[in-house]
Amino acid sequence: MSGPEDTEWLDALGGKIDADIAAPGAATQPGLEPRSSPLALEALVLRKFIQSQESLAAPEVGAADAAREQSLIERARTEGLLRRPFIADARVRYAAAAMLILAAGLGLWQSMLPPAETLRGTVNGIVHLEARDPRALKRRLTDELNAVDVRVLGYERLGHIGIDAELPQPVPAAIAEILERHHIPVPADGVLTVEFDAPPHQ
Repeated sequence: MSGPEDTEWLDALGGKIDADIAAPGAATQPGLEPRSSPLALEALVLRKFIQSQESLAAPEVGAADAAREQSLIERARTEGLLRRPFIADARVRYAAAAMLILAAGLGLWQSMLPPAETLRGTVNGIVHLEARDPRALKRRLTDELNAVDVRVLGYERLGHIGIDAELPQPVPAAIAEILERHHIPVPADGVLTVEFDAPPHQ
C-alpha cells in the first residue's frame, strides 16, 4: 500500500485516527484534517469489530471421545480410505517369504560347490592353486601384489597359466598377509612362482 487513502486506512485501523476526526462532518470543521474518507470509516468499523471479538470467551474444546474416534476409523476403512495392514501387506509378506526360500536354496547350492580356490601343493618350488576361474584368480593375485609394489610377470606354458615374482627379503607383513589369504606358503628364497589350474572335472 502506498497511496494516501491506504495510509489513512491503516492509521484508522491502528487507532491513530480518532472516531470524531473520521466522522463525515469532520472534513468541514476548521483546524481538523480531512479524515472522512469512506476507507477511514471502514477501517474504524473493522477496528471496533475486532475489539468486540477480543472480549468473547474462547469456545471450549470437547473432551476426547475414544468410541467416536474408533467409529470414524472403521468408517474410513469401510469406505476404502484406510486399508488393514494384514490385508494390504499380504503380497509383501509372500514376496519376502519367497526371497528367504531362494536365499536358503542358494546358500545350500553354494555350500555344495568346491571352494573358490584351493592349495593343491608345491612341486619343485611351484605353488599350485586350484580355482573355478583360474584366470580371474591370477588377475586378482597379480593386482594385490602390484598394490604392495611387487613386480609380477605372468606366463602361459604347456597349458598352465602362472605368475613369477621376486619378493623383498625379509618378506614384509603386507605381502605375507596376501600370501596367507591365498594359502600360499612364504618362499624361503623370496622367489614366488604360482600356477593356477581348474578343478579336474572342468
